[in-house]
Amino acid sequence: MMREGLLKENIDGEALLWAHARLIARREDRRILMVISDGAPVDDSTLSVNSGSYLERHLRQVIGWIEARSPVELCAIGIGHDVTRYYSRAVTIMDAEQLGGTMIEQLAGLFDKDGR
Repeated sequence: MMREGLLKENIDGEALLWAHARLIARREDRRILMVISDGAPVDDSTLSVNSGSYLERHLRQVIGWIEARSPVELCAIGIGHDVTRYYSRAVTIMDAEQLGGTMIEQLAGLFDKDGR
């Protein structure tokens, strides 16, 4: 994911919907969806036939729906990019080496907040 030169096209809103559907189908009492992102959604094929803001608008709609209406808890970590503009529970790190520790911190914060 972090290697330079690799195409990093992604349809974040669609990926969130897919992951959310898989979590909703599970029986656990608590479901957490942690997003690891390298920035905003980008897909040349989608953007070639839609407006430039199409993927970002869709991502914001999906995030808004999950955060407001879903029992799934959503959090995000941006690597080198600020994702706090999309997700209400998010942090940004500058180096992929920080990812493991940051993931643990984010999860611990969710459990500390709820006393579980």
